[in-house]
This record gives sequence, structure tokens and C-alpha cells, in this order.
Amino acid sequence: MGGVSMKPIGEILKSKRERLGMTLLDMEKRIRIKREYISMLEKNEFDQLPNPDYAVGFIRKYAESVNLNADKLIEEHQSELPVHKMTAKEAKKSLKTPDVQENQKLLPLFRLILLVSAVCTLLWIVSVYLFPHPRQWHAATINPSRDVAIEPKKEAQKSDKKKEKEEPAKKEEKTRVSYKSFDGATLSYTVKTKEPVVIRVTSKTPTWLQLRSDDRSENYRNVNDRTLKIGKGARTVTLIAGSTADLTVYCNGEKAEVPTSADALITRTYQFNISK
Repeated sequence: MGGVSMKPIGEILKSKRERLGMTLLDMEKRIRIKREYISMLEKNEFDQLPNPDYAVGFIRKYAESVNLNADKLIEEHQSELPVHKMTAKEAKKSLKTPDVQENQKLLPLFRLILLVSAVCTLLWIVSVYLFPHPRQWHAATINPSRDVAIEPKKEAQKSDKKKEKEEPAKKEEKTRVSYKSFDGATLSYTVKTKEPVVIRVTSKTPTWLQLRSDDRSENYRNVNDRTLKIGKGARTVTLIAGSTADLTVYCNGEKAEVPTSADALITRTYQFNISK
């Protein structure tokens, strides 16, 4: 102002941090934002963030932690910041089409059909395990002196062996997905499984996806329901999804729970750390 060129907002933040003798690692621990995102803020590279809409919130958190007037700083450098912050409600409204609305009307019917099918299957399984068919006893021979039917031993032995073979099948281990943390940008999960990993994404509103694992990187557009098979050797899988907040992600059928603090995000990053 007054003919004096102002430093970019990122340079002001970096200069203040260095005057306080703090490293990027110190700042990461202090404000719980990843170092690479802090570095992007200091270079004014807001478009490199997972979602540019995070920029103002990150800058406010940074400024307050180094005793700068966050409101004044943001107001003076408004021209450097992303122009428009699209809310989840706006994103849903802009992307919603008549076909999607029609699909939403049919969703309750589909859910009812699935629920009825699941209940019938469950009742059948319960009836098989709780009410097995009674054994059939055959009077193979008759003892003439006592007139008593004798049960064949082989039939009983076969039945016992069959029962022993069936028991191990009940001990199969299922996949366990545990929520770990949310750092303001990335949702982290621990996955324990011995099965091949399959990620499924469902969304009422068409969304875009980016999938990264140890051996591949793929992009998808206009996704409502998609299943993604992951390579057997993968140890870390990252899924970035945008354009909607009504997103549900499953790993081997287990839902990836989202904390309240991340509920309204329209761009989410899921990181699955996989172990046997």
C-alpha cells in the first residue's frame, strides 16, 4: 500500500516462522497439517492442495499459531486466494441431473428388495444350523436272541468325519477396517485381511475418483457405484474422491467410517494401510 509492494501471503507466513526459529516439522506438529501442504502455502501454490478450498482455513490456522492477525492478513491478500469456495450443497445442486433424481426415487425400492433378500437368506442359514435334519437310523441286522435293532458303525463314523470337516469352515477370518486419524486433509485407515482387497465406492451424485496403489494410478469420472480390485501385493492404497459429500466407501464389504469433522468435505482423500 502507498506505493510499497506487499510480500505474498505465503512469504509473510514463512518469514514469521523462520524468525520464531521453527522448522517445517515443528509447524506440522503444532498445527497438525502435513509439511508438504505447509510448503505449498508458503509458496502461494494453493492450486496444488488436495482441494483449493482448504487454503483459507489452513492459512488462518498457520497465522494464528505464529501470532499474526489472521483476519487482517486474509483480507489484505484476498486477491491471492482462491476466488470461490463451492459448498457441498452447491456441488450437489450443480451436478444433479434428471436421471439422478429418477434413480433416487427408485433407491428405496431397491433397498427394500435387498433387505427382503437378506432377511430370507439369513432365515435359511439359521434354519440349516439350528434345525439340522435328524439322523436316519437303519436296522441293518436283528439280534435274534434279544430282538434289538443294531445300528451300523460305519454310518456313525462317516457322520462324525463329515462334521469334523465342516467345522474349520466356520473359522474363516474376515476383513477388519479400523479408522485411524484425520489430519484435515487425509482420512487414514488400518486394514487387516488375508483376502484380495476390493474397494467399492457408492454415491448418490456422480463423482470423480483417483486411485493410487503401489503398482498403479487410475482416474474415473461420473461414478455412482464402482468396484475397484487392488493388486495382491499392495500395502498402501490412496483413493481421492470429489464433487460430493454423499460418498460411501467400502473395503472388502466393510464401510470406511468418516468422522463428523470430515462429513461436509466434497473432496476427500482415503488412505488404506493394508496388513495380513
